[in-house]
Amino acid sequence: MSVPTHEVLIVHPNEARRSALVAALGAHRVAAVGSQVEAARRMEASVPTLIIAPADNARRFLRHVDRAAPEAVCVFICSRSDQLGLEELVETAAEGHVFSTVDDGLSEGELGLRLRDILQLRASTRVSLDAGLRVDFALGGQPFVAECQDLGNFGAALRISMDASMAAFLPGTALEALSMVRDGQQVLHVDRAFVRHATPVHQEGRSFLRVGISWRPAPEVSRAAPPRTLRDPVTVLAALRKALRRELPVWLHPPDSQAAHFRLESATVDPQDERGILRGVVSPGLPASVGEVVHLCFEMGGQHYSGVTSMLAVAHDGVTLGLPRSLSVENRRGQQRFRPAVNHRFLVRFTSPFGGQRITRAVLDLGGHGFAFPIDASCEVLPVGSRLDTALLLPDGSEVACRVEVRSVDVVPFEARHDQRLRPYRCGVRILDVPTAVRDAVVDAFVSARSPQVKDGTEFRFPDLWRMMQDARYTFHPDHPFGEEPRVLPALEELHARLAHARDLGRSLVYTDGLRPLGHVNGLRMHSGTWLVQHLAVLPGFRRSEQVSSELTSLAVEVGEAMEDVEFIRYMWRTDNRWPHRLGTWLARVLEGQGLCHLRQFHYLRAELTAASPPAASAPLPAVREAGARDRKWLEMHLRSHGDMVRLLSEDLLADLEAEQDLGERFRAAGLHRERRMFVVDGEQGPLAMALQEEATPGLSLIEVCNSFNLVVPDRTHPGTRQAVAALVAHCLAHARARGRPSALGMVDVADVPVLLEAGFVDQGRFSEWTFHRSMVRRWCEAWRSLFERQAPTRRAARDAGGTARNAVQPQDQEAR
Repeated sequence: MSVPTHEVLIVHPNEARRSALVAALGAHRVAAVGSQVEAARRMEASVPTLIIAPADNARRFLRHVDRAAPEAVCVFICSRSDQLGLEELVETAAEGHVFSTVDDGLSEGELGLRLRDILQLRASTRVSLDAGLRVDFALGGQPFVAECQDLGNFGAALRISMDASMAAFLPGTALEALSMVRDGQQVLHVDRAFVRHATPVHQEGRSFLRVGISWRPAPEVSRAAPPRTLRDPVTVLAALRKALRRELPVWLHPPDSQAAHFRLESATVDPQDERGILRGVVSPGLPASVGEVVHLCFEMGGQHYSGVTSMLAVAHDGVTLGLPRSLSVENRRGQQRFRPAVNHRFLVRFTSPFGGQRITRAVLDLGGHGFAFPIDASCEVLPVGSRLDTALLLPDGSEVACRVEVRSVDVVPFEARHDQRLRPYRCGVRILDVPTAVRDAVVDAFVSARSPQVKDGTEFRFPDLWRMMQDARYTFHPDHPFGEEPRVLPALEELHARLAHARDLGRSLVYTDGLRPLGHVNGLRMHSGTWLVQHLAVLPGFRRSEQVSSELTSLAVEVGEAMEDVEFIRYMWRTDNRWPHRLGTWLARVLEGQGLCHLRQFHYLRAELTAASPPAASAPLPAVREAGARDRKWLEMHLRSHGDMVRLLSEDLLADLEAEQDLGERFRAAGLHRERRMFVVDGEQGPLAMALQEEATPGLSLIEVCNSFNLVVPDRTHPGTRQAVAALVAHCLAHARARGRPSALGMVDVADVPVLLEAGFVDQGRFSEWTFHRSMVRRWCEAWRSLFERQAPTRRAARDAGGTARNAVQPQDQEAR
């Protein structure tokens, strides 16, 4: 068994290269020196287990290593263009010395991967396997069957029949779709493995090929938004100011070297001329002269920002740079991972399919689709691609079986010097089919970790939440008015209880002070893949109302993102409510993406239905019929031709009914109703107009967007359009009356408002609705946070001055949300 690698000695005369090597080995205790003489003294004081050095005088340096650290692994760095260094290494290897080599021309990322591979192969144990673990793979399109002899976390040794040609297994050859099967069950699968060596072996009268292979983690399928570029000078300046305000590190590096990054210390941004300037202090190792071009980068909010700038002035006390003309923004992560709080601990238990050990571990961190736990690489083998049958112990004490796939095995920092046998690694797994209980527990743990003051709405009686919303002046729900609690509350309370058992359909989050609810927000599965954020209300006069509003809204958005099948997030607001309108339009403008979001404006009209029969139309109206498969196909093509892809996908308007029917089944399983009806008025060459009538259990949305209708009118100039719209409105009125609804609700374009007013509707005002793709959630969270950061000082100053501009400082008055 190999010795664990904790102490690393780096020898290199170039300071920038030493810094890059230290950065690549941040998980270990690293000592860096500039010469082999200093390295010899260092080895006498502390024995390293890994030494990284240039190829100069390799043989003489190895003699010092053999005396001072005979068990150390040596890695020599040599560029392919260095002929003298390569000859030195070849002669050294010919004398019998064993070492590894790394190309000095590698970028920082490639250098880190290469060193990580060397460290991992050394630090991980290997287990010998008995017969019965079959290996299937393809080579050059031909299937092969082999037997696994031994296995480590990052590679394996295969026994292959001598019928196969040894020439087919040259080092570097890719083995496709490699799977390991035990007792008919797949226990490991990787898309590609690579041959490291192949050796003919004669053992116990049998001849076979022993082929050593290794693999790297398969890259995650990215669901992030494509990279984008900030070109507006004001936006570039704002991004840098925000990073510096949060004290985030800003890095500089020469354009011809990605390996060496230098931190800009004490950085400040000053507006000047059109672009502005950036001042700070940087290490002397960075080539700095007036006019020198440098690359600038920083990480913020899960995104990587990078740009190109130049040195304007260089002095002993710092440097001055121009601001980049543009910043390239790339998503570094998708969904957030978090460490569970003390009261939300998870345990994972399973039996290793390779070593047979019974393993129980505490979960280190979680996400919506997976988690990570520690393993000891000195005795436990769980290579990437392993399929495990695990039991996950949830915080409430229940245990849920789930099958997971190992996606990563990475070394973690370890500082204990007393037990050098322990080699901690972080094993990250993805849950292949997330059970409902696990998903709910992860979301609860995420909410608790993010904001301990926020509780799930199921912990409160609905009448208490109702009173809190009444005190918060959340008044816009005409079908569920305050003051009529005996009529309104029983149905809403039953709905609240039903959603408590189907939390993937809706969730309520409540901000508390430990005794009473102070704020509330609700998330609802509006369509099969769309999460609607609504019902935001915060008690007035609360001194941290802005923070409560911010935390509740961002949590509601991220809860929707945590659900794997949610693809779009939506919220809406009344445009005459000044604060939400300013906030919503600013976010929509800042985050407008290429086909990833959609801002819609409509009028909310309501017609109260009484027992009396509706008045007869003054003129006969066109016939209205129920839509069929051809009409759904027409609607899909109409939306595609107008580029309304976000609406098409987020509202389940595809010709295929599967998503819509699946949503109805999920609501029926919870004892609730959710459906859509479509009505059509025909023209000469297709529909003149179409009405999309939503149906749902009353109270899913207090403004009843789930019981409203909207209109699709392909040609406004057609002479029969107005009559077609009038016929559809009359039909929707009759439909609402037949369902026993207290009112009919229309959410229509401004051009259709006169027709609805003639039919007896009352215009309740204009609304805005913004829908965005889940890949934009990280950008949304960052913009949301920065908005409240900018507003907070202004509001504090207004409060200190005794300001009374209530509408400007109370974002809780968002009735439509």
